[in-house]
Amino acid sequence: MNKMKRILICLSALLIIAFAATACGVSTGSGNADDTQKVLKVGVDDTYPPMEFKDESNATVGFDIDVATELAKKMGMKAEFISNDWAGIFLALESGKFDVIVSSVSRNEERMEKYSMTTPYIANAQVIVVPAEDTSIKEPKDLAGKNVGVQIGTTADESCAEYLKTTKFTLKQYDQVIQPFSDMKAGRLDAIVVDEVVARYYVKKDPKSYKVSSARLTNEPIGVCFAKNSTELRDQAQKALDELFADGTMKKLSEKWFGEDLTGNVKDIK
Repeated sequence: MNKMKRILICLSALLIIAFAATACGVSTGSGNADDTQKVLKVGVDDTYPPMEFKDESNATVGFDIDVATELAKKMGMKAEFISNDWAGIFLALESGKFDVIVSSVSRNEERMEKYSMTTPYIANAQVIVVPAEDTSIKEPKDLAGKNVGVQIGTTADESCAEYLKTTKFTLKQYDQVIQPFSDMKAGRLDAIVVDEVVARYYVKKDPKSYKVSSARLTNEPIGVCFAKNSTELRDQAQKALDELFADGTMKKLSEKWFGEDLTGNVKDIK
């Protein structure tokens, strides 16, 4: 009987300890404080410099990476980045592979209908990149008869599909945005249709090879993208984003990556 009592007392003590640990959020992992911090899983196409890409040490870096990191902090969470090719990134979001996409998602009508998005956090447009010495291509009609590169599945790809209805050119689609720039440098492309934020990065890096034509094709500010039913998490992110604008963080991040503030004129767009 005494032995049975001792067993019951030990079991009761173990249950009390387990309950207390659960209630206090104590991790059974390594014991670090960060083990109990909530994680925000962020989907990125990390082949899209300067927005998200791998640096020389294979770390994921870029403007969007910094934005997502600061956003998660404001939400009391820690950002965990999950790489995904762009062609399947929205399907991956819908399947629950990650909580959010912070990867240069342009806010257009179709996406606003299918997903929950925050207000924009940076200005953007579609532009035409040409070789530095080119003087013949200034606007879409000048693409006639040219070899034009674009990343597949992007809004630039959609724009080119529209231009093809009235202007005939050869369209080459690429899985990664770095590929058409390599092909242009090798003389295989006459033009690239791409996000302005990406175009600026490449021109700044290599002005002897690339330049941006004078035409801005579309106005496509970029927002944070959630699944359609993730409205509560979207609202938390919106509040955090508003705070990042208010405390000057967005301005600092833009100046870090682009040398100027591309965020200040978009925060009031709904």
